[in-house]
Amino acid sequence: MSDLKTLQDQFQRAVLAGDDAVLSELVDTSKENRRALLDVYRNGYVLRLIEFLTNDYEKLHTYLGDDQFDTVARSFIAANPSTTPNARWYGAKLPGYLRDCEQFRGTLVLSELAGLERALNNVFDAQDEPALSLADLSSIAPEDWAKLTFKPHPAISRLDHSTNAADIWRALHNDEEPPEPRELGETSQLIFSRPEGMANFRPLASAEAMMWDEAAKGVCFSVLCEMLSIFGGEDTAAATAAGYLQGWINAGMLLRTDAFN
Repeated sequence: MSDLKTLQDQFQRAVLAGDDAVLSELVDTSKENRRALLDVYRNGYVLRLIEFLTNDYEKLHTYLGDDQFDTVARSFIAANPSTTPNARWYGAKLPGYLRDCEQFRGTLVLSELAGLERALNNVFDAQDEPALSLADLSSIAPEDWAKLTFKPHPAISRLDHSTNAADIWRALHNDEEPPEPRELGETSQLIFSRPEGMANFRPLASAEAMMWDEAAKGVCFSVLCEMLSIFGGEDTAAATAAGYLQGWINAGMLLRTDAFN
């Protein structure tokens, strides 16, 4: 009989990697042989991982149904052994897996629906940090506005969709029949935030999406206004930028940094 540490390592490899070496350390019982007994643990481990995925991707599970979701989950589990003790992060790669795996590559809506749920979960669980307020902006001198930069709050995420996955999610969320999956004529630009502690998302117009993406890179306010002038003209660019900025602040989308202390 091996020492306890070796036995534990062998058992872990048996459950996680299908290694049968530990069978030599096990004995049959009067009711079952050792392989059947080991399979109980192997199957139980997989079922537990499926449960984690079901909890994280509730709408995807509802959309696919039990059998198809089980197929997706088992395929993902086989290709992605768990490497973290925190169940919260186990299924993080599922959207990318559904996008890239040959078995599911033709159904982009599944990847985007899973990505939407992952973004909502990440936004909900994001670290609490002080958000920028309109009062903070009152301390900025007029001559400093041109060089002002902003940082996204940790509870913010951005996604671009090529399918109507967002419409499917909303229908499922409202216990309605989801629409048929379809490709969109143009990319849908979504932003995820957590106003008042509730994770949600909304579509962005092209101009706002451009301004947000550039602001998130640290582009200063004057350059953002110049970029917006391409969309709506120079006369309205500053007012449009100020309106977007106010909306972001009201939704707690910007981080309060040292620049505003």
